[in-house]
Amino acid sequence: MEQNKNQKIKNWYITNRPLYKKLANKIENILTELLEENNLNIHALYSRAKDIDSFYTKVSKKAYSNPEKEVHDLAGIRVITYVESDVEKVSEIVKKAFKIDQKNSVDKKAELGTDKVGYQSIHFIAELKADRLKLPEYKKFRGLKFEFQIRTILQHAWAEIEHDRNYKFSGQLPSEIKRRFTVLAGSLELADREFNSIAAAIDKISSDVTVATKEGKLNIPINSTTLNSYLEDKFHHLIEQGSIDGFVSADEEKDVIINLKLFGIDTLEKLDKLLTPKYLKNYEKLMTWESEFQLAIANALLYKFHNTFFDKITSNFYTYMDETEIKLQKSMNIPIEKIIKKYNIETQ
Repeated sequence: MEQNKNQKIKNWYITNRPLYKKLANKIENILTELLEENNLNIHALYSRAKDIDSFYTKVSKKAYSNPEKEVHDLAGIRVITYVESDVEKVSEIVKKAFKIDQKNSVDKKAELGTDKVGYQSIHFIAELKADRLKLPEYKKFRGLKFEFQIRTILQHAWAEIEHDRNYKFSGQLPSEIKRRFTVLAGSLELADREFNSIAAAIDKISSDVTVATKEGKLNIPINSTTLNSYLEDKFHHLIEQGSIDGFVSADEEKDVIINLKLFGIDTLEKLDKLLTPKYLKNYEKLMTWESEFQLAIANALLYKFHNTFFDKITSNFYTYMDETEIKLQKSMNIPIEKIIKKYNIETQ
């Protein structure tokens, strides 16, 4: 009789799984938009509807009186962040956007207590809020619950290791291997904390540069963090209107720093003197299409050091000029056509 009951429940899920799959996809899309709105960069976000066999195994092992209502992870969304502080940020976004079932939501880290190490993750059981359920495309999800799992990339690694361990060792682990797994879990937890601490230190540097830029205290060495923070503040109005973007890649960012130093520009104060009001005014006026930080700095260097620019720069830093850039240099009385001819610069 019990087997027939479980088979009936399995058949119910086979019929309803497409609905849970649609729900999972909807929640993934909603959360993706919310993370973008909050400028939160994460490692991965994906969703799934629970596998049919997994569902059947679960209801077979545990005595559910009403599995349709008591199994809450039929639709699941997993968010993997880089550092611990972002787990909290994602959690706050989730709590604001969805109706959380506090009774069935768990913090695995809190469950471990103070004397144990192991798998850590935040699990929220949630539903769509009433205002969203009023919309036609969401009405069919009324009463359906779903699960969020939010963890760091190292917590995710530990979860995958534990899963693999249980697959290979179905039962009690040998004591020596169990001890080694415990040590590994502790090492991952310490590494997670250190990554979070480093990320916080980088954020503080960025924040300090923003304050220093506003106060005009720019005797600060140029590195990736300070350069990005300064340029984002300097070009904030152009970024907001979509006329300029950041660095395309870390290699491009590194290349800019190398070439700035070739001209003796190794502090934000010296860079600030390079980006003169006259240059910025002409740049904003003429660069009507979307450009990048590298282009803005390259043209500023060319304006300031036009007699030696192409003698000093690295070969891949600035290889051609388009019509807009030529107009920009002309607007500042730079004999750009002679320079193009002298150095055989490609134009577009």
